[in-house]
Amino acid sequence: MRLFRAAFISTAVLLSTALGGCATAGIGAKIPSVQALRETPPVNALVTDDAADDPAIWVAPDVLKSRIIGTQKKGGIFVYDLNAALVQEAPGGLPNNVDLKDGFPFADGVGAIVSASDRSDHSMPIWKLRPDGTLDPKPRARIPSGFAEIYGFCMGRIGDQFYAVATSKIGEVGLWKLTPSSDGAAGTLVKKWSLGSISEGCVVDEHAEAFYVSQELVGLWRFDMKALGEPVSVDRVAPQGNLAPDVEGVTLWDGGEGAGYLIVSAQGENRFAVYDRKGGAYRGSFQIGAGAAQGVDGVSGTDGLDVTSVPLGADFPRGLVVVQDDENTDPVQPQNFKYVSWADVEKALGLTEPVR
Repeated sequence: MRLFRAAFISTAVLLSTALGGCATAGIGAKIPSVQALRETPPVNALVTDDAADDPAIWVAPDVLKSRIIGTQKKGGIFVYDLNAALVQEAPGGLPNNVDLKDGFPFADGVGAIVSASDRSDHSMPIWKLRPDGTLDPKPRARIPSGFAEIYGFCMGRIGDQFYAVATSKIGEVGLWKLTPSSDGAAGTLVKKWSLGSISEGCVVDEHAEAFYVSQELVGLWRFDMKALGEPVSVDRVAPQGNLAPDVEGVTLWDGGEGAGYLIVSAQGENRFAVYDRKGGAYRGSFQIGAGAAQGVDGVSGTDGLDVTSVPLGADFPRGLVVVQDDENTDPVQPQNFKYVSWADVEKALGLTEPVR
């Protein structure tokens, strides 16, 4: 979201959780910048306001044929290649956040499952990704959220069990088990929580069996998928913490064996906060500037983002970060998505081997 809102925080949640060991550090310091290397075409020449929102990265067996799936929340799903060229447009619905997981046992064969938070009917539509990284345009199924207005969405896989997490405009958080059905997939609600105010971005940490949710005017929360208790605060917005409203997209760079980094969009300050996946220590923030040699403008006001740690060719040797750009300025065009090398982020923040 681009507009700040009055926040109402659930008293019960605040009393039952404790702020993690992530002390405020260096927010006033100069924030390093990395270059945007590539950018997609604008999501739609006819949509000049808030439209692009959230990407998801699919790593293909031939990694150079990997795909980025992005939402145009006024009416469709877009698929891009690693050169940021448009591969497919699948119109329909009002998809906000999108995510995917490989290896889902569809009735017609195993494949990657793709789903999103669709505000046209507040459901989670289900697609199967084709081997070439494109979608069947029509969803195979729709899982109702029960929310008055669904907002954020992410998926995870723990062993053979697939999960979906969705958030709402009033701070509801839901966890579902996903299972194959004759027409695609079905969802069984595990539990719902309430944070008390607007929440959106989320990511599942499959190794830890936990997931993280951003509460836009409050901070970042961790939910235990085994204990299913109350969420625990990871970080807060300043002055109590290292974040800034609106707190938006959340993603995870997987370093293996539970190591890696969480990346969170601090939209109001045009920066991205980075934390150790294990322990939650704040490692600093980075911004995304213009890639002068590539003719790509910088990034501001990011909603959604995704990252992979898989090397995707010479330009992305340590993985790829894809972010939504709220203001596509050079030239002035509707919103799009920008590509950044994770190796550049590591260098900018002095990240070496992640905590294990």
